[in-house]
Amino acid sequence: MAGPGDMTVPEGESPGQDHGRVRASHADREQVVGALQAAYVQGRLTQDELGERTGQVYASRTYAELAEVIADLPTPLTGAQRPRRAPWRATKRAWWFEYAVFVPGIVALILLPGGPHTTRVTFALFAAVAYPFFWSLGALTIIGSRKPVAAPAPQAGALPWYEREQAASTLKAGLAQGRLTQNEHDERAAQVPTAKLRGELAALTADLPADLAARLPKARHAWAGAAGSVAAAGLIATLFLVGPDNYGAFAALITCAVIVLLLPPVTVGMAVDALHQRRLRRQLRLGPTP
Repeated sequence: MAGPGDMTVPEGESPGQDHGRVRASHADREQVVGALQAAYVQGRLTQDELGERTGQVYASRTYAELAEVIADLPTPLTGAQRPRRAPWRATKRAWWFEYAVFVPGIVALILLPGGPHTTRVTFALFAAVAYPFFWSLGALTIIGSRKPVAAPAPQAGALPWYEREQAASTLKAGLAQGRLTQNEHDERAAQVPTAKLRGELAALTADLPADLAARLPKARHAWAGAAGSVAAAGLIATLFLVGPDNYGAFAALITCAVIVLLLPPVTVGMAVDALHQRRLRRQLRLGPTP
């Protein structure tokens, strides 16, 4: 049998967590039941074994307990987990692409002096200054974000409200996903307001995925981006057809043009991230760490 320390689980747990002790969700149990049913169809389990193990699955509370149920079965769930991937990776890369390619050009265009003497050479000179400046600023931002930040020393009574709110949200999500029973949720939630140290607060959610209450990419985010792009393009077409000659129409035209330029790549990134999250929910892994 595999032990708790040998388990890997879907991304979301922090590196320091004992993965085998992390609470399983309703969806995780259903995946394991599906694996048992497939094993029964293949003749690897008898009907009595299927019923017995199915009962064990629904009684399991952690990933280690789920792994024990199918440890002797060659199912996809016992395969090694792929390296972790940040949930918003494609969206962030789209933003950085736009920051590196489009934003400096837009700023250079805005700063161009008006008049008949403005030429392509003038724009090239402004761009030659804007692009290195924004690239250097972006590189410094990336380097600064990778520096380890020392955790604040635990102090009694120093817990900010948002940390308590995050812990409460994590517990609520754990209840909704079936990782906690109602009694477990109520007991832990009652301890959140009285916790005085970060360690006490962290202990309440130690057996839950670290980003359980985090906002994850969903298909509706991509649809919203697509709708925004179409709406901006439609407004541009309307302004060209109507041809209003005032400052408000010109400002609206410039704003919509920027939206049409910047929003589609981000929308594609959100769609890729949402698709990855959808696949991830179907890819529970309970095998050894590669």
